[in-house]
Amino acid sequence: MKINLEILSSAYLLGEKSIDTLRTKELVPQMMIRRRLTRASKIAVELLARVEHFQGGRVMFGSSFGELETTANILHAIKDAQPISPTDFQNSVYNTAVSYLSILNNNQNEILTLSSGDKTSLNVLKMGALKALDGDVILLMCVESLDISNIAEVNKCIDFLESGVALVVRVSDKKATMSLQKSELLGIPNSISQMLHVAQKAEELQNPIVEIEL
Repeated sequence: MKINLEILSSAYLLGEKSIDTLRTKELVPQMMIRRRLTRASKIAVELLARVEHFQGGRVMFGSSFGELETTANILHAIKDAQPISPTDFQNSVYNTAVSYLSILNNNQNEILTLSSGDKTSLNVLKMGALKALDGDVILLMCVESLDISNIAEVNKCIDFLESGVALVVRVSDKKATMSLQKSELLGIPNSISQMLHVAQKAEELQNPIVEIEL
């Protein structure tokens, strides 16, 4: 089965260590909420602010590594026999970023989160294609935030420790104008590669439509 998705809007962010163009203070004026946001949550907030044609609705979110920093904080606390931060505990789940996004935008629609390693963004695209069959406009998003202590000791292939990509899509009966493949940009997490390729190509096309094979 093949489904064509029209890319109504797209945005992506890349940072070798961290993304330095986040406007979190401007986009999240509520200080108490802003202080609780994880890096992945801040990236998600910025991505949503940069896309168009999405006024609330269903969101498909993906992350291979999840909330790595808060998870590391919890493990350090356990190792040092220290109390675990309630905020870290709350923020350690995979759907943290998209949950904050729904709270900040009062979005009560369906929100799904998945993690499937290197195939994460590919599966987000497939999930979005299925969900878009009813004609809804869907927000697809993948975020990775890997800048934790001693990451250099285990990281041998990722140059961009923070990254995120968002696509606003709807189903289309028109012919595809791009193929689905991995981004040619080196040093990005494989988990965002397919969606990043779509976002990059969408910038070059007047009517970007990608074919998704299920």
